[in-house]
Formats: sequence, structure tokens, C-alpha cells
Amino acid sequence: MENTIKRMRLSPEERRQQLLDIAVTLFAEKGIGEARHADIAARAHVSVATTFVYFPTREALVETVLNEVAEAHISLFDSIDPEGLSLNELLHGLAKMIVLMVSERPDYVKVWIGWSANFSKELRDKFLQSEAIAVDRLASILLEANSSSEMRSRDNARILLAASQTLSTMKLDGFDDERIQRFIDHTIDVVIAYDG
Repeated sequence: MENTIKRMRLSPEERRQQLLDIAVTLFAEKGIGEARHADIAARAHVSVATTFVYFPTREALVETVLNEVAEAHISLFDSIDPEGLSLNELLHGLAKMIVLMVSERPDYVKVWIGWSANFSKELRDKFLQSEAIAVDRLASILLEANSSSEMRSRDNARILLAASQTLSTMKLDGFDDERIQRFIDHTIDVVIAYDG
């Protein structure tokens, strides 16, 4: 009997998501913009022409991947209901969500961190726009959870987003749970002290 690999027929939506998932992984492995249509096609076992159907240009590929990564990060805040939570409880819950995201979607986190350190004009502007949305959402949650001023909530949101990148890097680098928890506790202590 002949040993062949049977290709699955995917709907256009499923194929697009498959190629996008692979693109995110390749951007995480190679860096933003370093993965090419041909790399994605090879990993997906499809023709290069197929990748161009979904991402017609290099710019479209990069933009689609970065939009996907930004949406994944920003959507973390959509499921947070601060009602009835102390600031301490809220911040510990946020930290758990970040650690969980690193565990479940490490490629998305790697692309976000790489993107945050990219200073090419176009990519930097796009990152700052996404980061501003994240700051706005987090500041709104903090303001709702606490009676501090809007300015303090925005400052705390910036501090927490910067700390979340450090926390994510620690998790990706394999720091043990005890050191990660110490970092979380210390960061939360600083934010609560600043807020008070």
C-alpha cells in the first residue's frame, strides 16, 4: 500500500487562519518581517501562490500578523470585570492571565515583545497605537476598581504593561514559579503604594 499524506481541504476561513497561525509562529521564530510568503507556504504544505491569495503583499502579511497579535493582547482586558475586587485581587488576576497567555500562546507574546522593541517608523507607530488602546482599556479597568484619579490609573496602566512584558520574558526564559511570584508581588506592592 502506498504511503501518502492526504491533504485536508480547508474552507477559505480555515485556510486563512491556518496560514495566519503559521505566520505568527514564523514571526516569533525569525523576527517581525523576516518570514516570507515562501516560508509560510513551506510550513503549511501549500503553494506560495496560495499564501498570496490571503496576504497579497508583504505589507499585508506584516499588518495582518501584527493586527492579530495586538487583538490577542488587547482582548485580555475584555474579560475582566473589576466589580467587587480589591485592587490587589484585580492585579493578581491580571498577572495570572498574562502567565496563562504566555503558556497558551507563546508565539503571540514573542511577536508582541519583539514588536515593542522595533523602532522602524512604520512598525513603531503601529505599536504605539496598539499600546495606547491597551493603556486606555487597562486604565479604565483600574479606575473602575479603585477610586484613584484618572491620571494615576493611566500611570499605573503603563507601569503594569511594562511589568507584564518583563513577566512574560521571565516566563518565556524559564524562570521558576517562586521568582515569578516574587516579581508579581513586588510589582503589585509598588503599584498599590503609588496609588495610595
